[in-house]
Formats: sequence, structure tokens, C-alpha cells
Amino acid sequence: MDELIQNVRNVHAKNYLNESIAAYRTGAYRASLIATWIAVCVDIIEKIRELSLSEDPAAKKWEQQLDKIQPNDPRAMLDFERDLLNIACDDLQLISTIEKSHLERLKDDRNICAHPTFSDDGSQFSPPAELALAYIVQSANYLLVHPPVKGKVIVQRLYELINEPSFPEDEEKAFTLLSSENNLGRVKDSGVRNLAILIFKRIFRDETGVSQELLNRLSASLSAIQRLYPEIYDEVVSNKLVGMLSEANDTRLKRIFPFLSLRNELWSKVEHAERVRIEGLINAMSPEEISKYQVTRLVEINAEIRSQIFQKIDRLNDVEKAKVIATFPSVFFKDRSIHLFSESLSFDSAEFRGNQLILPISSTFNDKDLESVFNGAIENTGSYGINQVLNAGAIGAFFSGLYTETKAAPLNHQALWKGFWKKISDKGFSYKALREKLTDDHYIVPEVENEEDDDDIPF
Repeated sequence: MDELIQNVRNVHAKNYLNESIAAYRTGAYRASLIATWIAVCVDIIEKIRELSLSEDPAAKKWEQQLDKIQPNDPRAMLDFERDLLNIACDDLQLISTIEKSHLERLKDDRNICAHPTFSDDGSQFSPPAELALAYIVQSANYLLVHPPVKGKVIVQRLYELINEPSFPEDEEKAFTLLSSENNLGRVKDSGVRNLAILIFKRIFRDETGVSQELLNRLSASLSAIQRLYPEIYDEVVSNKLVGMLSEANDTRLKRIFPFLSLRNELWSKVEHAERVRIEGLINAMSPEEISKYQVTRLVEINAEIRSQIFQKIDRLNDVEKAKVIATFPSVFFKDRSIHLFSESLSFDSAEFRGNQLILPISSTFNDKDLESVFNGAIENTGSYGINQVLNAGAIGAFFSGLYTETKAAPLNHQALWKGFWKKISDKGFSYKALREKLTDDHYIVPEVENEEDDDDIPF
């Protein structure tokens, strides 16, 4: 109890709890209960004033009620005292419903101790020592040692803040912001739970669309909640997320794809029935929807969805495949990308596929991959028997970029590029930017320009 009393925050409440402990130690258990209840009342009143200073609307309302009570108006004092636990629980969320029920019993026993019972035999209520001690510990642990944590108002304020464009999309910055004492640092568990539920509802229940920027902010805030309150976060995911997914229509359920690209660890929480629905969504989505909902991003982080994406893409025509893969080029699409580049049917498609499908992943190429690109470029016949790759107007810039990207890869780089240069040179192609890089690295000999004989110059 000596350690407990040191942690009581408010000096006035601490004085009353000291009196309660002193009475308990002398066996005056009725006096102990009365002093404990007064300590609870004083602590709640002081927290109302403290929260009011931080502009909490509910606290400001009750502080105004307090200020109206006159010193010569005991009826108003008793009425306010009678409502204190309701204020602390329902309006300010300083205590939970269970904690309130325990403190209600303290209030009832205090009333019995403070007034005569008028029993027939004249006996009076005498609380046992264990009861007096339990009330001391409960009052301290439930209320007296804690700062005035915030409830409904702070939850709504934080939810509105997360929806603001100024809220950071970066997870570390979001954690720094939300973990401060003015935000989630002083919120009751119920408030944290409600905020997490509101965020999930915004994603999967709200009919209003969710932009990528907003989804990033919502995901960053969930990450902060997970780090600060992992048990509450897991509870909300297990109890609420599954239900929201099962109730979501197809339009809202499609949001699972960009959401999983940010929080793929939640895939393990998705039940089999919803996984079947998600598989059906992928099969039914148009190429435009696949790009819009960033489905291809999941190929790198979700093996189950990856196989479904491959099956869907392989059913598309080449033009659709190229557009879908270009939204998120990945090494998992490497063979498909090289094939699409090799089968280009126009100059524009050759340049697009080279720059959007090949270059972004070319640093991962091995010798076989690079040879496949070279062979595909050389052997391309287009739609009219004309090579659409080597003849494309800006393809030289692509090959120059490919040279730079593959230079750091563990390749037989010099031999491969020398061989490619010889083959295209034999066909009459020479790309200036590529030639300069090959020359600078001594892969090829500089071209020698013909000079006229000086004897032909008369002066």
C-alpha cells in the first residue's frame, strides 16, 4: 500500500487515500471505506478540470456544472456526487463499465457505513478488513494512479485527423504522431479499439471511395495502433475484420487488393469463404480494374493470390497483358515480359514494352535473360515481316538504358553485349547512345573517320 499511495497523481486524492490506509491499519474499516470513496470523488472532479484545460468538450460541460454549485447548496453537491461514476464512465471514459460496477459497490457500502441502519437490534454494518483493503486497491488501480485518459472525443478527433491530407503516409511518422501523450498515449483501451474499428469500417464499409493517399494514411495509422496496442489490434482484426469482409459487396471487397499490398500480414486472418470470393473477383475483373486496384502488386508478397493473377493474365491478349504488367513490373513477370517485348507488333509497342516491362526489372537479369531479349529483338518480324524492335525510332535509348542497368548484374556482360553489337551491326543498325557506352568501356573499337589527304589542300 505504501508503494500504491506513491503512484496516486492528485495530491488531494492522495491525502484522502492516506487517511483510508491509516484507518484500515488501525481497524477502523468503516472510516476507511468513507475516506476511499471521497478519494474517488475528488480524483474524478480534479480530472474533469484537467481535461477541461485540454479543451475536452464533455469535461468543459461538467466543469461548468461544478462551477454553478454554491457552497451552501448541499443538495446540488449530493446530486453531482451521485452522477460522478456515470460521468467518469459514460462521458469521459475514465473507467470501464466493469470498473464502474466495482466502484458502485464502494459507493453503496460507503453510504451504509456513513449512516445508521436503524436495524431492530441496533447492530450496524461492519465491513471486513478484506473488503476495505479491496476497495483501496481497486480505487487506486482503476482510477487514482492513472492520468485522465481520453475517450469518445479524442477517438473522433484522431479519426478526423487521420482522414486529413496532412496526416503522414509514412508508418514511422504516423507512429511518432499517434504515440504522443496528446493522442493515443493517453487513451483508454476501449478508445483504441473504437478507433481501429472506425478505420476498418472506413475501408470496407464506407460507400465513399478510398484514394490511394487516404489508404496509405489509414494503413499507417493501423500500423501505429498495432505497435502501441498489439493485443487490442489483434482482437479487432480477429473479431471485426472478418465480418466486414463477409458483408462487403464486390465494389468494397476489391479494396482488399491495395490494402493487402500495404498490410499483407492480414491475409492469414481472411477466412476460406472470403478467399474464394477474392479468387472470383480476380477472374471477373477487367484489365482496367486489375490495374486500378493494383492487383499485380501482390505477386511479390502473396503466393496464393500470385497463382490466381498468373492464370488471369495468361487469359488476356498481348496488348492487355502488357498494360496490366506495366502497372507493377516484377521479376515474377520476367519471362512474360521478355516474350511480350519479342512479339511487339509495332514500333510504339516495342518502345513501350522495352521501357515499361524490361528496363524496370533488368538489373535482376542473368545471362539467359539478356540473351533472350537480344534474340527477341533481332528475330522480331512484326506484323508485316518488318522488324518492329530494331527499327523503332527511340529503341536506341532503350538499349542504352538496358546496358547501364545490366552492367551491375552478375553477367558475362562484355561478351554478351559485344555479340549483340556485332549482330545488329551486320544488319545495318547502329545506335549512337549505345555505341558511345560500349566504346567508353572498351567493349568495341572506336569508329575511325576518314580524313582527306593533306596534300590536296592548296594552302
